[in-house]
Amino acid sequence: MKKHKKIAIIGECMIELSGKPFESQQQNFGGDSLNTAVYLSRLQPSVSVQYMTGLGVDQYSQSMLSAWRNEGIDTSLVTLDETKIPGLYAIAIDATGERTFSYWRNDSAARYMCEHAQFELNMASLVDADLIYLSGISLAILPDSSKLKLLASLATLKQAGVKIAVDSNYRPRLWQSPAHAQQWLDKLYQLSDIALVTGDDEDLLLGTQNTEATVIAKRLHNFGIEQVVVKLGSAGAMWSHAGQQGTVTTNKIELVVDTTAAGDSFNAAYLAAWCAEQSMADCCDWGNGLAGQVIQYKGAVIPTEFMQHLITRMRIENDK
Repeated sequence: MKKHKKIAIIGECMIELSGKPFESQQQNFGGDSLNTAVYLSRLQPSVSVQYMTGLGVDQYSQSMLSAWRNEGIDTSLVTLDETKIPGLYAIAIDATGERTFSYWRNDSAARYMCEHAQFELNMASLVDADLIYLSGISLAILPDSSKLKLLASLATLKQAGVKIAVDSNYRPRLWQSPAHAQQWLDKLYQLSDIALVTGDDEDLLLGTQNTEATVIAKRLHNFGIEQVVVKLGSAGAMWSHAGQQGTVTTNKIELVVDTTAAGDSFNAAYLAAWCAEQSMADCCDWGNGLAGQVIQYKGAVIPTEFMQHLITRMRIENDK
C-alpha cells in the first residue's frame, strides 16, 4: 500500500460545555475539523495528521494541545496568539439525540489564525502534503480578507499537486446570507478534488428540498471536483466519480444517543480508507461504519475502546 504520509486539516476547535444551563455541565473541547483529525489519526497512525488552527497561551489552550498530541496529532501548525483565547460553545441534546448549539467565538484565536505572522510559512510547508482537508466552517469563521488569504494559499498548493478535500458543513448563522455562503463555498469547491457533503446541508444552502443525490453530485462535479460523496444519514451515502455512481447503505442503528460528529467521523473514516487506496464504495462503507458507531455514544469524540474493532480492521487493510 502506498502510504499517504501527510494530511493537514484546517479549522477551529472550541471549548465545549454540555448539560442543562446553570446546572452541572461537562467541560470538553470540539470542532468539526478537530473531530475529523482525531478519528483519522486513530484509524491511520502511520499517516502524519497535522492540525492547523489558532489558540491562545492560556491553560485551556495548553490542555487542548496536550490532548491532541496524545491522540498522535502533529500540532506544529497551531499558531499561538497571546491576545486571543479559544472560542466557546454549549451543546444541548434532545430525547432523539439531535443537538442544538450556542456559540461565543467572534473574537477567538482561530478566527484570526490567517493574520498570524506564521500563517504563510505554515501553509508553504504543506507543499509536500498528500491532502488538505477543511470544511465550510473552517472558511466561515474567518473575516473575508482572511478567507481570500486562505483560498490563495490553497490555490498555490493545488497547483503544486496537493489534493484538497472539503465538507460544506453549511451553518447559516456563520454567514451573512445564503448568497454570501454560496459565493465563498463556490470558490472553495473550485479548488477541491474531493467533496464529502451532506444532502440536507446542500438543500439548506441552495434553498431546495429533498434534492436527489445525483443532482447534488452533478452540481459539484461542474466545479471540477473529481470525487463527490453525498451523505444521506441513515440511508448511507452516494458516491460519484468519472461517470460512475453508487449508493452504500448503512446498518440500522437501534438506539441513536447523540448525532454530534456523525458527519465528521464519516469524513475521517472515508479519508482513512482513501489513504489505504480503497475504492470510493469501500471508503463510504468505512465512513458509514464509524459514523454508526459514534452516534451510539455521547459526545463528539468517543473513547478509543469503542472503535477498537475498526482500528484493528483498518490495520489489516493497510497490511494487504
